[in-house]
Amino acid sequence: MSFDSAERSLAGGRPIRLYQFARGTLAWRYASADRDVLHNTQTFVALRGGIADSGVRQTGQTSPDTLKLTAPADLEVAQLYRSAPPSAPVSLTVFARHDGVDDYLVIWAGEVRSVRWPALDRCEIACAPLSERMEMQGLRLGWERNCPHALYSLACGVDRNGYRIESSIQSMDGASLSNGAFAAQPDGYFTGGLVEWPIGGGEYERRGIERHAGSTLTLLGGTAGLALAQAIRVYPGCAQTTAACQAFANLPNYGGIPHLAGESPFDGNNFF
Repeated sequence: MSFDSAERSLAGGRPIRLYQFARGTLAWRYASADRDVLHNTQTFVALRGGIADSGVRQTGQTSPDTLKLTAPADLEVAQLYRSAPPSAPVSLTVFARHDGVDDYLVIWAGEVRSVRWPALDRCEIACAPLSERMEMQGLRLGWERNCPHALYSLACGVDRNGYRIESSIQSMDGASLSNGAFAAQPDGYFTGGLVEWPIGGGEYERRGIERHAGSTLTLLGGTAGLALAQAIRVYPGCAQTTAACQAFANLPNYGGIPHLAGESPFDGNNFF
């Protein structure tokens, strides 16, 4: 029996939905069934308490097409959003098939946008369709004195591996972490930079550094997911100025206009 014939059957169909979450090489797979399901050589786990969605809609508008999943509160992929959200997007692919039928369809694809816990035993995962990206405005290069390029991006051109510092966590308080080695650099050296640590499968979680003072780094999003003595990688930040760019020996790639006039031609002054 094919998927189409099972789907059209009045009594012969036994529909199952399979939910595959992925972040790089990491994946979490769940089935809306009472037993684990083997699909394309991968095992989709049946959950105690079940998993279900709000139904697939294709209106062409992002908000109505948002897919909401309800699942047990301790769902592994949901725990990634308990504090700061992951630094990389988590995608969702939904497969529709019938029990005992190998044929299937991919009926939805998108990314996780948020997770909330409306009850002690349940979580709700809101996912936006891939079409949402088509509605986003393209990046616009700012005409400004400071450099608009993101540090270590392709436009910036700085190889972050050349400035990486291998370290570990000696202490932390929920908002910041410390290591005596950070004090070897002047205050503010790591401000605007980032911290990263391995989470398995060759993937790294990253947090921005809000402030560097002495041996302490204050992180955007706090230290959730980190542990004492854990190995981390730390990268310096950039003030987006010509002086900061020179410190990276990267002035030819500076994207700002340091000699930009201080008056605007759009301020109504006819004698500009």
